[in-house]
Amino acid sequence: MARYTDFDLNMTRHPLTGDVPTVDDVTAVKRSVKHIVLTNFGERPFKTKFGSNIRAQLFEQATSFSALSIRNNIQFALEKYEPRIDIIDITVIDDHERNGYDVSLNFVIRHIHTDVQLSVKLSRMR
Repeated sequence: MARYTDFDLNMTRHPLTGDVPTVDDVTAVKRSVKHIVLTNFGERPFKTKFGSNIRAQLFEQATSFSALSIRNNIQFALEKYEPRIDIIDITVIDDHERNGYDVSLNFVIRHIHTDVQLSVKLSRMR
């Protein structure tokens, strides 16, 4: 039995029930973590401080100092908004050629004791 469920954001219809399908456990938590990382302040109505607010930093020159700042913002946001996980490691590597960052997250999902790795590529949109 699944402990954590969420709607499938593809919003396709379930072939048997016609309802919006759900995703369970690891997939649900991974999607939540990714959305917290990619959400900027002010994007969620009534939750103006939700997210990591890292998009603004993507327009600065990619350096090891900005990578450290992004890492700290991600860690703070995940500790505040995702109580289902315990963070093991967050690695942010600056990619000078793309002027972006490669983020690797390693965490454990509480209650199901599953080790999860998630990679996110951050780059500014032109």
